[in-house]
Amino acid sequence: MSVVSFAGRGHYPKGVKQYCVGLKDRGPRWVEMKLRYLFWRIRPDIVHVHWAHFAVPVRNAWRGRLAVTVWGTDVYKPDNFSDTQWREMRHSVSQADLVTCDSQDLKRTITGTLGVPPSKVEVVQWGVDTDAFAPVGPNMRQALGLGTRDVVFSVRNFTPLYNQETVVEAFSRLRSQRPNAFLLMKNYGGDPDYVSRIRADIRAKGIEEHSRIVESIAYEQMPDLYRTADVTISIPHSDATPMSLLESMACGPIPICSDLPSLREWITDGENGFLVSADNPDAIATRILWALDGSPIIATFATRNRLMVEQRASQHVHMRRMGQMYDSLIKTARVTYSGN
Repeated sequence: MSVVSFAGRGHYPKGVKQYCVGLKDRGPRWVEMKLRYLFWRIRPDIVHVHWAHFAVPVRNAWRGRLAVTVWGTDVYKPDNFSDTQWREMRHSVSQADLVTCDSQDLKRTITGTLGVPPSKVEVVQWGVDTDAFAPVGPNMRQALGLGTRDVVFSVRNFTPLYNQETVVEAFSRLRSQRPNAFLLMKNYGGDPDYVSRIRADIRAKGIEEHSRIVESIAYEQMPDLYRTADVTISIPHSDATPMSLLESMACGPIPICSDLPSLREWITDGENGFLVSADNPDAIATRILWALDGSPIIATFATRNRLMVEQRASQHVHMRRMGQMYDSLIKTARVTYSGN
């Protein structure tokens, strides 16, 4: 297996080779020629693109079997792109042999807005490693000095999409009723200006001693971080199915999420978590307080969520499905490596 990256280098299992295209100071023609060269060198059976708009240069450079994974903001937010970018993306994705996504709502968008036949679109989860992400195991309370405090964990990254300012506002409002509460946040390569803005907001609200932004930690430690929390919160204005939601559901904290179509596929308000308006900090604060109150019905949420993840979001199951789809595409592949 090979990974072709448009950005920097990542960390991959032994045997996986990464090639970097590089975009800085490069025009689309250069990118296309570099991709043609790499595909000629790698000689793949299938090229799988993991962002709808990346399908444009890949489709221009590659005529073999193509799979495209759509993640959400690449198609949910057409206003973020020019008419030309949108038209080219729509054309390239419609030419793919397989399109995957992580929610039924996103599938409806792909078939309705992009014109991809439903038979070509499959809902596939990235999947949760349910052995690692589990309710029982170590946490990071001692390492973070949290003791027995009520921990609210904002699980999304630091970009404006993820609406961290409203998280901070909601948390500051609930502290008068829950002075023991602590806000935990996690930054993993987020927008530096946005991080500074949120830090300033935390200082202005006087909650610095009751909050902490954890910088990037190893993937292997993420289950420990989820198990540190009593409540997890994710309130962007647009979303598909975030892995952070599924991972937290597997580990036990109560999820509070934006009331969006894709998230209604996982959270039923008041039955296994809470759905909220992303623009209503009072309502968000109220739901956090409910989640922290320890009532018998709240205690059942974790059990329901764990079972749901095991049944619908197991990494083992979904990766096996993805492998079967690859096999099916390979059987019908006809690839000519001309280098042009």
